[in-house]
Amino acid sequence: MSTATVSASVDTNTKTVANAYIKQAGLTPNELIRNLWESIASTGVVPEFGDSSSKRKQEMLHAFQESQDIIATLPRGTELDTMSYDDMRKELENREI
Repeated sequence: MSTATVSASVDTNTKTVANAYIKQAGLTPNELIRNLWESIASTGVVPEFGDSSSKRKQEMLHAFQESQDIIATLPRGTELDTMSYDDMRKELENREI
């Protein structure tokens, strides 16, 4: 089977940061790109990247809103009412909620 080279240009900082994450995942940049191309060729599905930061922001906002809802339902005038956020988080982690 013949091979072809696929290349792209990214800024130096992006390359350095991405290479570190790719290495942590146990891959080389070449392996990652080859796996991506093979996946697209076999499935016909091109991953969506442009929306990922927006989606992540929405998930974080949703998680924050849920935490605010939990805090709003905590009884007032109790130890939990006077705790800092970190102390409250630790207390709730120790409970089986």
